[in-house]
Amino acid sequence: ELIAHTYFNLHNITSIGLRFFTVYGPYGRPDMAPWIFTDKISNGKSIRVFNHGKSQRDFTYVDDIVQGVIHSLFVNTGQPELVNLGNGRPVVLADFVRIVEESVGKKANIESVGMQKGDVPLTYADISKARWLLGYNPSTPIEEGIKNFVTWFKEHDASRYRMPS
Repeated sequence: ELIAHTYFNLHNITSIGLRFFTVYGPYGRPDMAPWIFTDKISNGKSIRVFNHGKSQRDFTYVDDIVQGVIHSLFVNTGQPELVNLGNGRPVVLADFVRIVEESVGKKANIESVGMQKGDVPLTYADISKARWLLGYNPSTPIEEGIKNFVTWFKEHDASRYRMPS
């Protein structure tokens, strides 16, 4: 963000910085909750659910992020911009776990624990700027996105890419 403003002030170069919020989907990061929970639930292993499942996160399906990235390529406001790309609708962690369970077809073995050090109970993207500047409109409901992800996960035997615990 500082570099974008510096280059604008020194060289009149405009840019758009995009902040992504909890992106998930096929070929996603194996260190993120959608991957970890899908892997562990699929394989009958227990999952740790922080803040007793009360935390809320803004899960954003990769196709929606791609839409925002593509739209950003055609915008030039004449100044540096920072834009949040997310879903804009936080999901309660306990609901997220239930959605993964339904998509996997198995119940999770849940280890309910307190808040993780340094974590916050709620994060989500304010996407109002993305809506008006980019015409951004995330359209993938969490249920559909997780179902797509779990299908991909199973088809690609993605458990083999799990992160070491």
